[in-house]
Amino acid sequence: MQDVEILFLEVSKAIDQHNIGVAKQLLDEILLIDPGYGRAHNHLGWIYETKIKDFKNAQRHYELAIKFCKGSYPIVYINYAYLLIDHGQFDKAEKIIAEGLNVSGADKATLYYQKGKIAEHKQNFLKALKLYKHAYQLNFSKDFQSILKIEIQRIESKMNFWQKLRVRLKI
Repeated sequence: MQDVEILFLEVSKAIDQHNIGVAKQLLDEILLIDPGYGRAHNHLGWIYETKIKDFKNAQRHYELAIKFCKGSYPIVYINYAYLLIDHGQFDKAEKIIAEGLNVSGADKATLYYQKGKIAEHKQNFLKALKLYKHAYQLNFSKDFQSILKIEIQRIESKMNFWQKLRVRLKI
């Protein structure tokens, strides 16, 4: 098991150095040693999603990461939800987000932000606004706070008169 941990540290180093090919090779090696190493599945999911653009393999690896990590690796819920949202699988994304919100150490601000994205895709601007504001309250990052402010302003600009009135009157 110690070899796997050392290899995983090398994966992080390769990713930091933008050497994705080496990172993928190391992750494949880790999974040959330990097919149930959930963090490796998460990182492979991320590589397939963001670098190779292979939705099917990304989804498979994120699902395996969730299965093998058993709620102990919260970032996988965020990564997988982003993938599902980007591909219009909103119902599945909502389930993954709900699961992620129950994981200790989860970034709840980002998960509520993702819920807001889903509501916005569904044209439910009042709900999206509420979720973005909730994410803002839970947030601890100044950079993410700036993003959320912009999202809130953007959503408010999409709302009609009656929706804006409901927000002002807190109905």
